[in-house]
Amino acid sequence: MDGLMMHDPDRLFRKSVTGVTPLRNQGSPVVSNKPRSAGAPPEAGAISSSGKVDLDGDLFYRSGVQKKTLRELKRGRLKIDEVLDLHGYTQTSTPAAITSFIGSCNNPDNQCVMIITGKGRNSPDRVSVVRTTALETLRKHPRVLAYCCSQPVDGGYGAFYILLRR
Repeated sequence: MDGLMMHDPDRLFRKSVTGVTPLRNQGSPVVSNKPRSAGAPPEAGAISSSGKVDLDGDLFYRSGVQKKTLRELKRGRLKIDEVLDLHGYTQTSTPAAITSFIGSCNNPDNQCVMIITGKGRNSPDRVSVVRTTALETLRKHPRVLAYCCSQPVDGGYGAFYILLRR
């Protein structure tokens, strides 16, 4: 290349695209404002078949849950009526334990319960399979209106507040 072309980027660009045929204009792409449905890993704001899930799956709520109630749940301000500790449970025993626990919460006053899954520190890759299984089970359970990670004083990432349908 000649030295003049090295100092003129426009001329260099024009020379490099000589003979290139532009694509035909096919109009503007259509962009939807609707949120995508939830896939394998929940995406931020994704809508599952039964509610909304955040990016980490740490927050789930069904339509109809009042914003104020959800805010109180996230802040740990609702009275916890019952607690299930899943430490020592396996991936296969977790769904039955949760289903049984929720079924035993028949008292109309049992609206908020807590499930302790643990943080998975002793699990391979430090990912709690019990936690993952528990969250999947909670999302599918018809009595679960919402759940969220608990406050640090109640276990933080290793426990969840669950709002139950009365």
